[in-house]
Amino acid sequence: MAQTFTPGPTRWPHTIHHIDPTATILHKYKLLLWSSTVILVRHAEKGTGANPPLSVAGQTRANLLRDMVQDEELAAVFVTDTLRSRQTGQPTATAQGLALTLYSPTDGAALAQTIRTRHAGRAVLVLTHTNTVDDIAGALGAPGIAELAESQFDRMFVISRNWCGTRLTRLRYGTPTA
Repeated sequence: MAQTFTPGPTRWPHTIHHIDPTATILHKYKLLLWSSTVILVRHAEKGTGANPPLSVAGQTRANLLRDMVQDEELAAVFVTDTLRSRQTGQPTATAQGLALTLYSPTDGAALAQTIRTRHAGRAVLVLTHTNTVDDIAGALGAPGIAELAESQFDRMFVISRNWCGTRLTRLRYGTPTA
């Protein structure tokens, strides 16, 4: 569908085209052309110990995350099998009426495949760790995110995929961290 708009004082008409993939392309390349929105965040601030819970600051950040994505209809909340990851994702999952979905943090390709096949065309939230965010983003088609520092909890990466490409948006939320 073409739309015409008239920019600025010169009023020159320009046509904007929206091009959908053909039925043949969709059929032939179904898994390659998947679309989805993936919100990647590291778990919130943690306490101490072998499998630490969230600190008070972490609980505040987890609740802020819930509030930030409240208008996004999520299909899944992916967490690792750590207390801090589950506690960060639980407020959002509860608010959205979802159960937490466990994934292996060391297998970004499997997570991307799960999102591609089970949640195509939908939005998901993925809780990561300092040393896994880069691998997961790369598997989702957004390479170039560096590992996070141990003190960085305020980073949010929104990966938007559609049939013709991937867009990465880098954000920060909550109380700034180093």
